Amino acid sequence: MGEADSVRRRAEGYLVGLIARYGELEGRSAAASVCHQFGISAHKARHLARTAEGLKALPDFLAAVQHGRLSADQGGLVAESHKRAPMSAQDQQELLELGGWQGCDEYKKTVAAREDQRRAVDGMSRSERQRARRSLKVFDGTGGMVVLHAELDQIAGDRVKVALGAMSNKMLVDDIAFDPVRTFEQRNADALVALITQQPADAPNSEADGQCGGGVRPQKTVLVVTADYDAIESRLTAAGLIDGTPIGLDEIRRLACDADIVPMIFSADGQPLYVGQAQRAPAKAQKLALYRRDRGCVGCGIRPQACDVHHIIPWEHNGPTNIDNLVLLCPSCHRKAHKLGYPVEQDDQTGRFILHPPARHSHPPPPPRRGPIQPPRLANACVSNLLFCVQ
Repeated sequence: MGEADSVRRRAEGYLVGLIARYGELEGRSAAASVCHQFGISAHKARHLARTAEGLKALPDFLAAVQHGRLSADQGGLVAESHKRAPMSAQDQQELLELGGWQGCDEYKKTVAAREDQRRAVDGMSRSERQRARRSLKVFDGTGGMVVLHAELDQIAGDRVKVALGAMSNKMLVDDIAFDPVRTFEQRNADALVALITQQPADAPNSEADGQCGGGVRPQKTVLVVTADYDAIESRLTAAGLIDGTPIGLDEIRRLACDADIVPMIFSADGQPLYVGQAQRAPAKAQKLALYRRDRGCVGCGIRPQACDVHHIIPWEHNGPTNIDNLVLLCPSCHRKAHKLGYPVEQDDQTGRFILHPPARHSHPPPPPRRGPIQPPRLANACVSNLLFCVQ
């Protein structure tokens, strides 16, 4: 394993040296583009190009990376630190010696500590220097996932950890009570999304927003998704995000239950011919009435603030957006309703709505058809796209 790692380091270091030379001739962006052609991810390619450019000012470190004494990641740490706060020859020599036996994570802390020492004479406190180094990167990772990488100063980082921990603990209470299948890492991811995309219900103007105290209310964010409409089959096809990323029709149905829907008609070359007005989104007063009536998810009973609004008669079959056709479903039960066909039924005795498992059929029944969605004033036109603005 040691021999294999040595070969890997030398090969990676040799590549960094080539990128540094190519960057001198063609520029960093061209070097990153070439790296991307080697099968390296775009993020990694930009990182290698940035490392190679930074190490040109540190020939001893560049040589150490090329010969495998330092990894490319360690070289990148030193190059970025030197760019922010130039190192003396003695600092470089000490970091060269430490890099030979320290792991990358430990070496990162060492480089940061040495940078703080070099910048101690600039009159700034340690927290101010940390804040000057704050950064956040959002990029597309492997498998279609989105990756967030943030570096925050100690104060901001502690605030984020406290807020994230509090939201995660609140979700843990729901997990214990209703036993959804959610790991610790998944709960943290859901907590982060909730903190970024939602606001506490007790924030200013929360009463005007029609929300109950102690929960969260939607942040003013918009997600735009599209779907083709097959007029012959009277159904949606080819759903996706605005950048062309495909998503499942079940997911788009779930999103559209609680979204503004804007009907649009496009020509064959993509030019918009008609844009309608937003419609079908449940009103704030309706959500408040649903909180009072359902008191939580009609499937599992989870608290109402964690629920979506669901159309019993699907919106795509002209299901009305009125209180008799709306129920509260948590995200998990909402997916069951759209993906697994769980129906919502009303109890004749209590009047309560209940989410049931679907009835077993030897052959699955065809989906109900109540007529296609038709934009106003253009009922006979072919709708090539529907635009959804999901708050």
